[in-house]
Amino acid sequence: MASKNSINKPKNKINSASHAKSLAKKRAARSKILPNTRSSIGRYADKAVTAVRPTDSKAIALYTGESPAPISKMTKNTLSNKRAKKIARNQKYVDQRKQAENKEEDASMEIETKEQLEERQTNLDKVKTLLWSVIEQNARGEYKSSADGEGTTLGIQAF
Repeated sequence: MASKNSINKPKNKINSASHAKSLAKKRAARSKILPNTRSSIGRYADKAVTAVRPTDSKAIALYTGESPAPISKMTKNTLSNKRAKKIARNQKYVDQRKQAENKEEDASMEIETKEQLEERQTNLDKVKTLLWSVIEQNARGEYKSSADGEGTTLGIQAF
């Protein structure tokens, strides 16, 4: 027979099951009252109300007008003038950084300047004139081309 302090006594199993059952009831009741956590709803869910993470800043939520806690509860959270000024200053720096990044992207996406376009056209014109001159020389018989292919990779490789 099992000793008095044995872990396998039926009494301990019954008590632990009852305790687990009551904890499950409390957990279920709590989940009905509190808003969903971010992990319990889908990643792409439509702006559902979720519980605030411990790492979320209450000051920024107060500054932006978002409620840092469930809407049904009244809170005494206020934002000091010093903290509000600091958040506003930091927001200004964030906006400046975003504008600088956008300007860099716009600069890289710019259309070629007129000088670059003219330069490219002059190079293209040079190639065109050279090709037309070869065609004209060949038509007049000034350009001598050999049909035997000697010295090329098409014929005998003579170096």
